[in-house]
Amino acid sequence: MMRTLLKLVLLFFIFSVLFILPAILIPLHVKTEAQSENNTLALLLLLLTQFFSIIYLIKRLDLWGVKLFLAVVIVFWGLQTFMPQIETWYFIDAMPAISTDELRNLFLRPLLTSITFIPLAILILGKWNENTTNEFHIPSRLSWQEILILSVAYVVIYFTFGYFIAWQFEAVRVFYSGSSEDPGFIGGLRTSLQTDTFIFLFQLLRGFLWIVIGLPILLYLKGSKREKIIACIILYAIPTIQLLLDNPFMPPQVRMAHLLEVSTSNGLFGFLIGYVATRKS
Repeated sequence: MMRTLLKLVLLFFIFSVLFILPAILIPLHVKTEAQSENNTLALLLLLLTQFFSIIYLIKRLDLWGVKLFLAVVIVFWGLQTFMPQIETWYFIDAMPAISTDELRNLFLRPLLTSITFIPLAILILGKWNENTTNEFHIPSRLSWQEILILSVAYVVIYFTFGYFIAWQFEAVRVFYSGSSEDPGFIGGLRTSLQTDTFIFLFQLLRGFLWIVIGLPILLYLKGSKREKIIACIILYAIPTIQLLLDNPFMPPQVRMAHLLEVSTSNGLFGFLIGYVATRKS
């Protein structure tokens, strides 16, 4: 027990260094005007949730060595960074502080942390070389029809939660539209389609990518149906903790609105993915 605890403490220290180091080597081009008193606590919470997400995946995925490394990178970096930041790329006009170089770095910094820390953690936790395991884990699968239905469901969830949670904040309306006026749910959808022809198709693609990136959880996670569903809920929802941190790209009220919106909508979508994939098991 003490040996395991010491390993975790050592790994957390290494993770913290490898998390902060890319930010030092590749700093932000713009600075946050003022940091809130709780920013340090938010950073610690982010470090802990990301660290234990990686450790959980390493310990619970029924994979070893390079396959485990690739699976954890795909799930961790994919859910934590790639999926949120492709939406940043799509809506970059609403955030003029983000340049093309900075957007690239938003993808790059967490990737550097992932590809340096994850193989080291796998080695220290003893999962680089394959060992036999008798732990039961239920099979789960998604047909192409189910993937398509879930992708469409994501679009519905995205716009529903976007309007009934985030869009209820005046700061969000002003930030994205320049006006505090609320056109209503149907009016908002109509306006979105008129101003951006591809917005629904883009969110449909994101729904598909959320599912594909989470496939290692569905295919290789050990344990019961309940564990798979809970893992999907948590791993899809917790990336939004990043919004607790001060940043120069988004006002605090907008960040908090998106934190509430995306954590609940992604958690619901993670539940649907886990439930549909395991319901026949």
